[in-house]
Amino acid sequence: MTTKLQTQGLGEFARMGFILEARNDHTAELYHEGEEIATFSQLGATEESMQKECTDHLIKYHHWDGCLWEKGK
Repeated sequence: MTTKLQTQGLGEFARMGFILEARNDHTAELYHEGEEIATFSQLGATEESMQKECTDHLIKYHHWDGCLWEKGK
């Protein structure tokens, strides 16, 4: 289940299957389709840095074109 905090930090990427989970008091892990994508310091993570990791992953591994909605809808 995606929490409000995850949605705020990940923005539209939360809708695209990205999940942010706290590992401990100091780090959080970013997952997509069950695969760990990145680990962040909870003190230094920003919305921008998390969303950049989402973008980079989608482009590199899923050939994403940058559109946040399905074309033709």
